Amino acid sequence: MNSPWAWPLRILIFLGWFLGELVVASVRVLAVMLFPTKAATPGIVKVHLYDLTETEETLLVILVALTPDTIMMAINRDRGDVYVYGMFVNADAEAFRSSIVDLERRMLRATRSRPRADGGKDAPA
Repeated sequence: MNSPWAWPLRILIFLGWFLGELVVASVRVLAVMLFPTKAATPGIVKVHLYDLTETEETLLVILVALTPDTIMMAINRDRGDVYVYGMFVNADAEAFRSSIVDLERRMLRATRSRPRADGGKDAPA
């Protein structure tokens, strides 16, 4: 996709997907609030990130914080790891970790149009 509409189209597709994820997460949190018998299973997981710029790290933190059942706890830039709190982690920690990696991958695919100028690699496919 090298047309002038490729980048805006990728952004729109990502935003549509992310809005869907927001709705699903909001419904899960609402269900816990309305039906206390459906318990949350909170936890913290370590996720290794792709080679991100500071701007991309910031965007990822914002996206995670916007989701009502997650928050970014810490970033270790030296090792490329982040610690993410999730309201439903202990049910399946690996699935939660995969969802954060998927968010990062989709974000990079939407925002990166070519390899980084500083020698870093382009977004994963």
